[in-house]
Amino acid sequence: MRVDRLIADLRAADPSRPSAHRGRQPLTLTDAELRAVVDQLVASGELLRAGHRVRLTDRPPALDPIMGERVESLLAELRGAGATPPPAERVAARLGIPAALLDQLRAAGELVALGPRIDYPRDTWTAISAELGRLAGEAPLSVRRVRDGLRTTRRHAEAILRSSGAERDRRGVE
Repeated sequence: MRVDRLIADLRAADPSRPSAHRGRQPLTLTDAELRAVVDQLVASGELLRAGHRVRLTDRPPALDPIMGERVESLLAELRGAGATPPPAERVAARLGIPAALLDQLRAAGELVALGPRIDYPRDTWTAISAELGRLAGEAPLSVRRVRDGLRTTRRHAEAILRSSGAERDRRGVE
């Protein structure tokens, strides 16, 4: 977001009218002082600056303890299923995890989405990738070899093989 737009948005949200909330007070900082606050946030690492724009850092937001436990339960259940995890959406719904949080876990790389209803925790995907490397060293990979080697379903094996091929292409490995 541009810094000037950020300041304009702060000004637009200024509570100049009285409110029922006791702690609400008008914004008395000048634009220069607001820019100094932005500079302090950049210096402390809370914001990142690129020219006239600032953005939040890539630090993952902290979850409240209850939701954190639910997310750990989700990841543990998916890990426990090995190469054939149940759909993350179904497990999340049962645990009370909103779909938006699942999307955030995917965006943060905690969940690796290989296809519709196929998600792996990052560490499980790393282990699967290592096993694929071992299998590929023995003979060319096929859906059948991946399915049998990982003891998974054909659907999961196809997604794993497709994703691992895309990953090798990105790295430039043949």
